[in-house]
Formats: sequence, C-alpha cells, structure tokens
Amino acid sequence: MNVERPKTGSFVLPGDWLGVIEEFSPNEGTYDEDGAVFASNAGIVLIDKVERRVKVIPFESRPFIKKGSLVLGMIVSTGKTLSMVDIARIEGKTLTSPLSGVIHVSQISNQFIEKPSDVFKIGDIVKARVIEVRSELIQLSTIGKNLGVVLAFCSKCGSTLFPKGNDVLTCSVCGNKEKRKISLNYGKSKL
Repeated sequence: MNVERPKTGSFVLPGDWLGVIEEFSPNEGTYDEDGAVFASNAGIVLIDKVERRVKVIPFESRPFIKKGSLVLGMIVSTGKTLSMVDIARIEGKTLTSPLSGVIHVSQISNQFIEKPSDVFKIGDIVKARVIEVRSELIQLSTIGKNLGVVLAFCSKCGSTLFPKGNDVLTCSVCGNKEKRKISLNYGKSKL
C-alpha cells in the first residue's frame, strides 16, 4: 500500500488507513480488516509505540445549542436596548470559535433596567440561558439568581471586581464601585 501512515496528532476520517496489524494492534476508534487497521470514527490519531497500539480519539463536534441551554460568554458591546455576547461555552463545552448572542434589556433582570450599559460593561463574563435560536443570532436571558455577570473588571484600573452587597462590585485596588447584574455564582461559575 502506497499510502503514508498518519502520525500522532493527525486528523483522520472514518475508513482512513492507519497501518497494518504487524505494526500496531487496533484499539479504540479503529478496526482491523484483512490485516489493515482503519479509523472507525473521525478524530485525532494517537500511536503508542511502546505498546504497539493505535487509537483514534473522537473529534467532538460543536455542542448543540437549543432553547434552555446554559452558556458562558463575554459582553462585546452594549447599545440602547441590546448587549452583544461572544458565546464561548455551551453546557460546559468550550467552542473552537465563538457564537454570537444578544441580550435584550427586558431579558437582563426582573427589575427595571433602563439601558444595558447600566449593568453590563464590555469585557464582563456572563452566564445566560438561551431563550431562542434564530439562524446565527442566539437570544439570551440573564433573568434568574444564578444568571448574570460571573466575572468583571474595574472600568478605571482593570483589576478584578469583588461583590459588595446586592448588584454592587468593588475594586480592591482603587476602591471603585460599579453596578452589575451579578450572578450568585460570581467568581466561581463553571457550566
């Protein structure tokens, strides 16, 4: 066979040739057919030369996003009625490239918020729930005690802000106080 064997770290598709059984015994994500070893799923090749085994670690596709999914993202802009969010994680799975989400002012809190910039600043990390998925724009909500800002930085000096009472964060470096829609999980949120 004149096909070059993939190396450790190579991406392969189902049916790609990995070698022969005289070189490697098949393992997870592989199968043997007539003395040849092939990938049984898409993924990354891992060759163990000591044990003489080859396996394919499954390639995880983009997590499925649906109504009700919990996401973690960064506020990238705020306007009169909307905040734009770059979504980095869906249900705890990190994305290879962010998705775009939007939080309408009416979906920030049960309390009246005049404009998003009153409680969100660019760079804030927020935990939100998906309320609607429309093509490439995902509508989010931070209504709820466990939703909202989980990490924020001082607008004056850039240091991490710490909770000091309801919806107030304080900078331990410069003493600046800022209002946010804070999650109960502030500083410790993991999806």
